[in-house]
Parts: sequence; structure tokens; C-alpha cells
Amino acid sequence: MLALALALWAWVTLPAIAGRRTFFLRDVFTTHLSLKAFGARELAAGRIPAVDPAWGLGQPFRGNPNALPYYPGNLLYLALPFWSAFNLHYALHWLLALFAMAALARGLGQGPPGALLAGITYAGSGWMLSALSFYNLLTVAAWWPLVLLGAVRGGRRGIALGGLACGLALLGGEPVAAALGLVPLLVAAISRHGGKRGFATAAAIAALGAAVALPQLVALLEVLPSTVRGGLGMTARQAADYSLHPGRLIELFLPFPFGRPTWIGPRGVWAVHVLPSVPLFLTLYPGIVGVWLAGIGATAARRHRAWAGLAAAGLLLAILGGAWGPALARLSFGLFRFPEKFLFLFALSLPLLAGWGLDEALAARGWRRATTIGGALFLAFAVILKLLAPGLLAAAAPRLAQAARETALALLSAQLGAWALALAVAGAALLGAAWAASRGRPALVAALQLLTLAQLWPLVVTEGTAPYRQPAAWAQSLQAKLGHPPAALDELTISPHWGPEPPYLFPSGPHAVAERVKAADLGPAPGLLHGLTYPLAPDLEGMQTLPFHRMLNPLPQRGWPERALWMRLTGVEAAVLFAEPGVPDLSLVDRAERYGVESRLYAVRDPAPFAWWPRRTVVAADPAAAREAVVRAADPLETAVVPRPVVQGPGRVVAISSTPDRIELDVEGGGGVVAIRRAWLPLYRAEAERRRLPTMPVDLVLLGVAVPPGRHRVVLTISAWREWIAGGIALLALVWAGGVLWRGCTPRLK
Repeated sequence: MLALALALWAWVTLPAIAGRRTFFLRDVFTTHLSLKAFGARELAAGRIPAVDPAWGLGQPFRGNPNALPYYPGNLLYLALPFWSAFNLHYALHWLLALFAMAALARGLGQGPPGALLAGITYAGSGWMLSALSFYNLLTVAAWWPLVLLGAVRGGRRGIALGGLACGLALLGGEPVAAALGLVPLLVAAISRHGGKRGFATAAAIAALGAAVALPQLVALLEVLPSTVRGGLGMTARQAADYSLHPGRLIELFLPFPFGRPTWIGPRGVWAVHVLPSVPLFLTLYPGIVGVWLAGIGATAARRHRAWAGLAAAGLLLAILGGAWGPALARLSFGLFRFPEKFLFLFALSLPLLAGWGLDEALAARGWRRATTIGGALFLAFAVILKLLAPGLLAAAAPRLAQAARETALALLSAQLGAWALALAVAGAALLGAAWAASRGRPALVAALQLLTLAQLWPLVVTEGTAPYRQPAAWAQSLQAKLGHPPAALDELTISPHWGPEPPYLFPSGPHAVAERVKAADLGPAPGLLHGLTYPLAPDLEGMQTLPFHRMLNPLPQRGWPERALWMRLTGVEAAVLFAEPGVPDLSLVDRAERYGVESRLYAVRDPAPFAWWPRRTVVAADPAAAREAVVRAADPLETAVVPRPVVQGPGRVVAISSTPDRIELDVEGGGGVVAIRRAWLPLYRAEAERRRLPTMPVDLVLLGVAVPPGRHRVVLTISAWREWIAGGIALLALVWAGGVLWRGCTPRLK
């Protein structure tokens, strides 16, 4: 059975590990590809920088949980080609999730068949396959069963194992998911060791994990107050976004009752009155055999009730979170969003209950009889639905608008057929599982569970890497003209969009075709792989600087004259738009039609250089006033808007060198402020001849340095001494945990 599961894993992942194909859905390309491309390039140069100047003028990198800057898996990028290393992360952590859950189930007393089924259910569930879209969340999901296993084992070795796994999850993971994981950690520890000892064990594991991940935590705390997430926090509406619709509970029994959320066309999401947008976790489906066994496991023994309650709590909190936005925002200090993340509790608990349920089903005949009845009912529903489908379509036709009738009937027909097929598979699987349990064949039960999970294959689609190995044609032509990869703006990347959604006529199928369009239109996937930069990149995870947010957030409501002004000021050189902006600062260079939509390439007139010396300064008392002063200026490169008075004499500036954390400038003149095309952050320290110079925000968002009269070599740096100290503590924690585990694995000589 394990061999079959590994064969399916290899069938999906080996082409990706070889670099021929890649995962691409949602955050894989939207967020993580760009961050890992930058991180891999910097790591090859021997650096883990504080900021990523290629995105939004300098988004924080060290401390960004989406970047995984200190995760040991980053060493893969030094040893392998980018596409292989990038996809190996997904492949290895998906595999680790299976074995880690199986090990936890064994630690909780389950036999080998039950433990294997628990591992298959966890790794193959809709929750886990949805997590394959999130580089960092997948890391937490893979390591957390080992955190719980350490709590179950207890003692020094258990704490060492759990703490090491917790540290790796924090180094590579999504902090909200890790925080939620503390609840099952307490359940595992207290259930095994009692209240006092269990709480102490869980606390020790969490403390050791924090010590291992201390560089990441220190870096996060250092940058968080300067970011949108830490400085402003999530609003009540944002905190409640992506709550679980109660109607989606049917996904416990049917894999895609509302369509395939990763596909375009008739098989995609169609029930917009239930799912107004694609959900965070694309389906709850854990395999119908797993659900049946989890029900058995939840009621078979008293000691399982805590895990059953945890699974139910995960579902309930994910549903109720939509009404608790203000409370979630306050209790999490504005850091929490997306109540569907509570489903982590459900995803961890149900596989364990399924493993216990298999042991019980093999021993008790009553469960087999009930399962046979349930399977027969599913088959009966499938037959009834198939027979009623023509009548349902005929009844629906007169109620549909004439213009959309044919498309709507095609959607309804496809969905009715999908429901009938899913019901038939569920019925056959349950009947087969009841028969296999009655014959004492647990491997066949596990095989049937794997078969039902195979229905989730649309969630693990991959895309060939060939379209992304070279810069887009427009990027190549711009580079030939400019002499360097362009600073670009792709209107599809701006969120929210600056214009109406382009009405592409995509063929039915996976979303890969949309990613190819974005790539052709100078999108960051793979633009950042080939040296493009995105000064006006959107804030995807609340990690942009506060001034940048105040500049970018209102732009969708502003006209093209102001948008073009900020494009010039931030150094954008080329923009791909879908309508004529009608401003002199943007001139049309080329156009191309892609799937029924015309993409238009524009050049930006006189974008700002990396550093320049403004002729005059204007003082603005607050960010709102600074923004308006920038907009009113006749030429934003001539006038610098500053927060306090600066006497601006004549001068000049020459950029000597620039890396993410170090900038050298040659400045000469009568004193004043120099403007640098980087997002202002208080982390920057400016010096000239070992004398500290004040920094300030210029033009609301840019980095400025006040320079005295004369000629100076101005050096700006971002220190990492706190992370170095944290790294030393983390190394000591790693050595202790590794030593304890090594002694536990080494046989003693007698």
C-alpha cells in the first residue's frame, strides 16, 4: 500500500524535481516564486539580506515569514538548478507529511495499518493538497506531526524531537498556523502525561522551538512595526475574510460539489451564490473511507474524544470566524486573517481518528453492517440523480436568460454528472471497505481510501517550465534598448486592478494558461528570475512598508496622471496596460492580442534614477500632506517633500554601488537631502566619514539622507548584529537537541 502511495507521489513530483515541470497554483507563482528567486540569487552571493529591493522598492526580506530566509532547505538552491530546488521543497515536505503523521499515529498506539492509513489520509486530504499552494504553510503542515510526537513521547528525547521540529516549522512556516498548532500540542501532551507534566512538556517544546527559530523571530519583530501587518494590522473585514461557508461541509463526502476551483471553464467554480470566490482551502474532502473510519474512531474509545472535539472545533471556528472579525483583529493585535486557517486543527485530528477507526472496524462487526448500508445509500443517490438529471435540466431551462442559457445548461449538466460520479465512487468505496474489513484486509481498506483521494488530482496540476526559462519577448526587447532588465509594471499584478478585469477567452482547463499570459505581459513569474524589478508591486501579505502602503493603496481610485507620476518617481520604466491611459508620461511601444484581449506595452518618460539631488524641498507635516504635496509638484524629481525643514543647496550625487543592504553614494554640494529610490525604513543607518547622518522619508515613500556641505562618501547599511546573536543561541539549541537525539539513537556498549 505504501508502495502505491509513493508511486503516485513520484508520478506527480519527479518531473517537477527534474525541473521539467513546476507547481504553479495561486501563491506558488503569485508570492513564493519571486521571493525564492531573489533569495536564491542572494544566497549564492553569500547574503541573507534585510530587504528585497526588486519588489515594491524594498520589501522586508529577513523576517518575512513568506520568504523563509533562514530555513535550512534554502541550501538546495546552492546545489541544484532553481526549478529543481524550488519544486523539491514542495515534493519533500509533502512526503514528510505522510511519514510524520504515520509516525505520530504509531506513537499514539496505532498499529502499522492504522498508522499508514492516517499518513495517507493526512498527506492526500484536500486540506494538504490545497497547502501545496503555500510554500510556508506546507512547511508547518509537514513538521507539526513530529512536534506532536515529541509531546507524546515526553522526556528529554521527546522534547528534543518536538522542539527541533517546532523550530524548523517556525523557520520555514506560516506563524499563524504554528500558533494554532499549539492547541493540538497541548492536547497531545496533556492526554498522554496529565495536566501538570503535559503542560510543562508542551511549554518546553515551544520554548526549544522558539530558540531554534530565534533568528527568524528576532528579524520579524525588528521589521514588523514598520510594515502594514504590524503597523496598521488587519481590519475586522480582512480578519474575517475567507471564512468557511457552512454549505461546504458537503465536501466531507464529495470532493468537488461546486466545481473544480483550480480550473477555468465549465468545470470550474460555478455556484457563486455559495462560493463567491475561490476558497483558501480548495476542498475539505479527506476521502470518504477516511470520514467513515474517523467516525468510528471518534466514538470507539473515551481517550479519542479530545481529538474528535479538536476536529469539530476546527470546522466550527472556521465557520464562526466570519462573524468574529472585530474580535479576531483585536485578540491577534491585527496579525490574524482568514478563519479557514482554523481547519488546521481538523486536518491534524481527522487522520488520527481514521487510524483508530481502522483498528476498531477490523475488530467489531457492527461497524461493517452500518457501512454497507451507507454505501448502498450513496449508490442509490447516484442512480436517482442520474435518472433525474434530464428532468432537472428541462425544468431549469425556462428560468435561464436566453443569452446565457446554453452556457448555464452546460455548467449544470457537467455538475450533475460530477455529483452522480462522486456519489457512485463513494458508495462503491464504502461497500468495498466494509467487505475488506470483514475479511481482515486492512491494506485493501487503505487502498480504497487512496482511490477516493485520487479524485483530488485537479489540485496537484503542474505546468511545464519551458515558457518561464527565458525572459518574455517584451522583456528581451526592453533589455536590448535599456542595457539592463527593465523596472516593470504589469497591470494584472497590481491588486486591486487599476482597470476592469480583462475578459480573456481562455480554453477550459487548468489555470496554467493564465500564468503564461501573465509571463508574456512582464509578470513577476518569471520576470524576477530574469532580473526584472517591480517598483510598484502590490502588498500581497501585509509586509510592505507603511509609507509605501499610503502611496499605493489609493492609486486605484486616482486617475492616470497621478499614477504616471508615481511610476516616474519610483523608477518604473515600462508598463503593460489594457487601455489607453491618455497621459504624456506614457508612450505606446507595442501591442499584442492574447486570448481576445489586447495587451499594450508603454514606456515611461524620464523615470527617476537610483539616486538624485533635488533642487528644492517642501515640508509636509504628515503622510497625507506629503502625498498631496508630491502630486501638486510641477516635477517630482525637482522638488523633494520632506517631514522637517532642510536647507537645500546645489549639489550632485553619483551612485557608486548598491546591494540590498548596502548603498554607497558620492555626494558633493552645499548640503541638503539626497533622494534614493528605495522604500524608507528605519533600519537604514547612514554614515559619512564615520559620522552618523539622519535619514528621513522623502516624497512620502522614498529613502532620504540629510548630507552636510562638502564632498562625502555616504554609506547606508542595515545591521544584522541582532540576528547574529540570535543565530548563536539557535546553534546552541540545535546542538543540544541533536546531541540528545543522537544519544537516544546510538546503542550503548555493555
